[in-house]
Amino acid sequence: MEQANLFIPFDDPDAALIRRMASGEVHALDELYTRFGPAILSYLAVRLYDRALAEEVLQDVMLAVWRSAASFRGESKVLTWMLTIARNRAINTMRKHNVTQTPLDDVFEIQSPDTGPQEKLEKLNQSAMVRRALWTLPEMQREILELVFYQQLSGAEVADVLGINTGTVKSRLHRAKEALRQALYTEGGL
Repeated sequence: MEQANLFIPFDDPDAALIRRMASGEVHALDELYTRFGPAILSYLAVRLYDRALAEEVLQDVMLAVWRSAASFRGESKVLTWMLTIARNRAINTMRKHNVTQTPLDDVFEIQSPDTGPQEKLEKLNQSAMVRRALWTLPEMQREILELVFYQQLSGAEVADVLGINTGTVKSRLHRAKEALRQALYTEGGL
């Protein structure tokens, strides 16, 4: 007797790109790279503290996505799956290259919308203050905040990426937000 498949695929329109990649369609990889490359690069740059190294790892992630497209089961969103691959590659890269931490100001260029000089200066100061405050947090707290607020993943998606349960994500996120609030208070603003 054939066993029933109990798996119900996650409803994600980007899964079609993965199916196209699994059938060998290179243009699907290009579309996926265009759609998610910047978000994954941002995540990797924060994790690796080195944009050039993050770009190399991004290429490795995209190659891994291409090679494993046929094994994608749709149990999570495509971005969540890719961030999990990116996180694992980043961890391996950090071990291999003995990555040391550098200030986030050295990783990112500050970009501000076209506003007046005073508003630009205020936004730059606030952005720099938040980045400095984030930098004072332990790596796990920074990573939770990055995934929730910058990558805009749900608690369940963050749990998938980090390999922890949703309750743990909630408690770590709460502690991370409190730590950030305290760091900003200590920093003297916001």
